[in-house]
Amino acid sequence: MAALMERIRQGNNSIFEEVNLFLSETKSNRFTQAKKQAEELRQFQQQLKQTTDEFLTNAAKERIAQTNQQAKELDEFYQQLKQATDEFLANAAKKRIAQTNQQAKELDEFYQQLKKTTDEFLANAAKERIAKAEAQAKELSDFHQQLEQTTDEFLANTAKERIAKAEAQKQYLRQFRQDLFASVIGNSRRN
Repeated sequence: MAALMERIRQGNNSIFEEVNLFLSETKSNRFTQAKKQAEELRQFQQQLKQTTDEFLTNAAKERIAQTNQQAKELDEFYQQLKQATDEFLANAAKKRIAQTNQQAKELDEFYQQLKKTTDEFLANAAKERIAKAEAQAKELSDFHQQLEQTTDEFLANTAKERIAKAEAQKQYLRQFRQDLFASVIGNSRRN
């Protein structure tokens, strides 16, 4: 009888240790996964910011270089046209110079408009990229929080179920022991 009780006690202890080990390992694994996801999100945000900055810087440099080249070529064209006109026809030269000046003004206005449009486009593109990156970061953060909450609820429910099963087994074993004891005592009294 004592050996049976000892085996029952050892069985209960073994179940309790297994439950504690399972809960500890599950919690550790979930925590490690959450840390890894947070690190991956941080790296993704840094990489996205760096890529966006590089893209905008390179695009701006290319636009400025192209615009400067165009301005240089237009200025050279204007100077050549003015010189040729002065040499061949004095009267036509005045008219041509006026036309060229007007064209230069219009081209400068076009250049300014193009520069303004380009700057606005780049600013809007940067805002959109930043907004998308922030939205993705928020979605990932929300997902992480939801995952953590779901994990905590799962672990809590699992622990409750294990405790309830352990309590039920304990109650069953207690009743079994009482019934066994009553049966043994009852049989020995009859003898």
